[in-house]
Amino acid sequence: MTAANMRKHQTPPQPQRAPQRHRAAMNMAATLSALLSLPSVWPNLKNASPSWNQAQTNPLARLAQLSALHPDLAPHLTREMALRARGFMNGVTLYRHHPARREAETAPVIWQSGTTVLRDYTVSAAPNAPLVLVVPSLVNRFTILDIHPHHSLLRMLAACGFRVAVVDWGVPEESEKNFTLSDYVTQRLVPALNFLSPMQPVHLVGYCMGGLLTLALANLCPDKIRSLSLLATPWDFHAGYDAAGQDGQHLEEKLRPWLSGDEPLPVDVIQGVFAALQPMQAFHKFSSFAAKDQSSLDAECFVLTEDWLNDGVPLPAPAARDCFGDLCARNVAARGQWQVGGKIVAPHEMAMPVYAVVPGRDRIVPPESAMPLARLLPHAVRHEPMLGHIGIMASPNAPHQVWKPLVQWLAGH
Repeated sequence: MTAANMRKHQTPPQPQRAPQRHRAAMNMAATLSALLSLPSVWPNLKNASPSWNQAQTNPLARLAQLSALHPDLAPHLTREMALRARGFMNGVTLYRHHPARREAETAPVIWQSGTTVLRDYTVSAAPNAPLVLVVPSLVNRFTILDIHPHHSLLRMLAACGFRVAVVDWGVPEESEKNFTLSDYVTQRLVPALNFLSPMQPVHLVGYCMGGLLTLALANLCPDKIRSLSLLATPWDFHAGYDAAGQDGQHLEEKLRPWLSGDEPLPVDVIQGVFAALQPMQAFHKFSSFAAKDQSSLDAECFVLTEDWLNDGVPLPAPAARDCFGDLCARNVAARGQWQVGGKIVAPHEMAMPVYAVVPGRDRIVPPESAMPLARLLPHAVRHEPMLGHIGIMASPNAPHQVWKPLVQWLAGH
């Protein structure tokens, strides 16, 4: 970014963070233990809760029915499960020892407040080139947007002539200890936008929780926003989650021991919430990883994505209560009661052009949760790629199915 008021801070590159693969190994051990214990509980699954008896959609329920109808198949099923468990563990071992590592951060810092910084991903752009501000989730690092030098939404935007800044939230420290979601918008995103917007109105792009934060930002500062792009952004937190047993009210009850204090919500607890939404995901993805060419870009992106997943960020207690209490349990956004900066977030009143990506295979933000927001926004264009929540960033199909359509839409506005 070439304007004088966006001069880069002279800060040395950050050292490379060691991938926290030991945390992944512990999670994988729990998955393996659950898999190997299945044969002993198959006979009882047919009498379990209704969610286990959805034989049309639940493979474990199908196994339970098969085992109950044909007891003589049980030894064969046990043997097959052991074979698959070995394939799964082979994938985990290959991941743990894979040589891929993320390079140290080199995108320069152009603005900072507390632990939050803006990083400049612009390569070369005309002074009047469109400016894009990308906002990730609070609980994960921004690097999913730049997972590999040859697989990066941020680098693609920059290569297409945009001036690109991304929010790097960092790890909350004392200055953010008591932050609510509203504080993150008013005390971090609004000043960042004010820093960028004197040049021209800004294209906002928000991913997951970052989409909610950019929506609130656009609601507060509409005159500084050229367009709003929402990628896999939740809205109705009481829609699409029941099948996983993770509806908002039950989730708040489960998390109450952590939400009631003043300490940040730990990374492992946050990861547990997401893992519960897709209990068999680890098994499937590591089994598939074992079959990949380990020297391929696809394998490297898988490894770096897993490193990203295991390098999350804790959430300040007030913000966590906002997320799991107000948004999830009381569904204040979908009920038209969510306030940020003293103002109700009202999508139906937003006049700016909006591009809403609603992934059809998303289990973290189901389409039933994201689609109501896309329908509320009066000038929204919807795009529904058949990818998952992380797949719209990490999948080999993401550049063609998600990023290029986004770039084309931005270029048209």
